[in-house]
Amino acid sequence: MTVCLLLLILSLPVDATEATQGRIESLIEQLGSKDARVRSRAAEALREIGEPAVEPLIKKLGDQEGRVRRGAAAVLGMIGEPAVEPLIKALADEDLDVRLTAALALGRLGDKRAVEPLIKALTDEDQLVRQSAALALGMIGDRRAADPLIKALADEDLDVRLTAAGALGRLGDKRAVEPLIKALTDENQLVRLCAALALGRLGDKRGLNYLIKALADENQLVRLCAADALGEIGDKRAVDPLIKALADENQLVRQSAALALGRLGDKRGLNYLIKALADENQLVRLRAAGALVKIGEPVVELLIKALGDEHEYVRRTAASALGMIGDRRAIEPLKEALNDKNADVRKAASRALERLQEETKPPGQEREE
Repeated sequence: MTVCLLLLILSLPVDATEATQGRIESLIEQLGSKDARVRSRAAEALREIGEPAVEPLIKKLGDQEGRVRRGAAAVLGMIGEPAVEPLIKALADEDLDVRLTAALALGRLGDKRAVEPLIKALTDEDQLVRQSAALALGMIGDRRAADPLIKALADEDLDVRLTAAGALGRLGDKRAVEPLIKALTDENQLVRLCAALALGRLGDKRGLNYLIKALADENQLVRLCAADALGEIGDKRAVDPLIKALADENQLVRQSAALALGRLGDKRGLNYLIKALADENQLVRLRAAGALVKIGEPVVELLIKALGDEHEYVRRTAASALGMIGDRRAIEPLKEALNDKNADVRKAASRALERLQEETKPPGQEREE
């Protein structure tokens, strides 16, 4: 509490300070209202009151009503710096709900003073508190938490391991690479999934071969995340395995592989991405088209050829992609596509031509309405 605020409170009549406390208690109770508008107005009023509301809000972190607990934590985060020390103190509260809610609130505040207390909370007797502490440390992003979070990858509780893996990805500390590689072989598929995502965020090539191996994981979501991570790492050694993943039985994996190949931009993937324009799943076709657009000029001739494909959705997607790439070589083939037997292809060709012609107008020329 600042000196100025303390002097102000001491200068008020007793009944005025009591009235303020009474209003605070009333507003906190309103945080439990079923009416979202009432909760929102109460939260804003408590934020404006500021520091005097901190201690009463801390006490409500252990309220039996979930809305009140969540509302109190949210308001403490809105109040900001004055709430940090009381929230740190609350990490040692005997009430489980107070400890875990305090940890989450500290994560939202992002104050570095909370790092060491949250690291200590990673050893709390309750798994929910440990999970909340791991999540908060990831949100704060201080690298002092790297080793404790690495240790948490071996926690007996699944959710703690999951959260620790995600937090390590956010920290960006290379010390986490080897432990995350090990986590790719965890017996639980969700841990493997989070480890793959974290390795992608870290972008360290030490994870490359292990992520390529994870493209064959028995779980489709692990394969999806492995493909995404390989795209983020950006090493061309992943091109052939990602091409193979374009034929995965799961459409989500095929989507992720197409996106990753677009990021890598290697010409070895072009013909396979063109082939993916005929995939049975519309989203796979769209991701393949997006990847081709991202690669740009090298794919123009292949897309022009695809305007004559037997599948109307390949012709339509090729026309749209040519319009987005903006290469003038596509103008005449797109004009021919205006005579396509399929109305959707003709429409896509027309839009692509409009886009191309607009981009090639001389500077200063007005667009015709």
